[in-house]
Amino acid sequence: MTEREAGGFRLVQISDTHLSDRQSFFVENYARAIRSINRASPDLIVHTGDLTINGVARDADLSFAAAAHHLADARMLILPGNHDVGEEPGFAMMDQPVSEDRLSAFRSYFGADWWAEDVAGWRLIGLNAQVLGSGLPDEAAQLDWLWDQLDGAAGAPIGVFLHKPMFFAREIEAGVPGQLIVPSGTRARLLSLLLRTKVRFVASGHLHKYLDVRIGLTRFLWAPATAYRSGLRVGTGAPMLGYLDYRLFGDGMFTVRAVSPPGMEVHRLGALKGDQPFLKDAPPVPSPLADTIRGAERDRENSFRDRV
Repeated sequence: MTEREAGGFRLVQISDTHLSDRQSFFVENYARAIRSINRASPDLIVHTGDLTINGVARDADLSFAAAAHHLADARMLILPGNHDVGEEPGFAMMDQPVSEDRLSAFRSYFGADWWAEDVAGWRLIGLNAQVLGSGLPDEAAQLDWLWDQLDGAAGAPIGVFLHKPMFFAREIEAGVPGQLIVPSGTRARLLSLLLRTKVRFVASGHLHKYLDVRIGLTRFLWAPATAYRSGLRVGTGAPMLGYLDYRLFGDGMFTVRAVSPPGMEVHRLGALKGDQPFLKDAPPVPSPLADTIRGAERDRENSFRDRV
């Protein structure tokens, strides 16, 4: 590790944990990742969505994911993914469109679904990718808010987080399903805005791959998942398990590296899903660790009620 990498504000991006107490396939991988992150002692953690397997339709998944995130020692800022609040109309594979009710359910557990935070001379901005292209009132409200945040940064370096990536490489994008990236109509406006304001990085999840590419002054980063590696057969990004470890410096420079903690289990989706098309429809799989997390959360809630 260089002298520069040893200093700075330490931030970790985790993504696509796909937690559930009912279908507990990925709980142990999440715990392994969090143990590794806790040892690194970051100043902040950002989760870029798909916390759950089926938080869209199952409140218990949202509740369990909220409980599991108490395993992290550092403060965590959280954004929703399509498994948490639904998919954009026209891009819905699972017939679970994003809606005001689903957004409200997410907010009841995790707070604001878009946010801005100033840390160490930087402005960090989190966007809800699932309302982009949705036509919901939140779409226009978020874009107006984003302009204010970018304009009001007053020259501070900016990092942006969202669940879905902005684009694939041009030569392969035509063959990629639309639901895998930000919808094209909104994307053009958003990408122009981010590049014009010289955002230093745009970091996403969703594809379960690691990627680091640059356009002008802006780096576009994909975080690996903790749940399972991508089976997407396109030539962009490296399938892996883990998280991204950033160092932010006051002069606007930053470093980032992909970390794959030891012991991460490589799951085969076909085996998990069986005859079902989606993980949410797979048979229940219990986990002692999931039971422990649920029990600890009940104890925490009871202790809180006793104090008040």
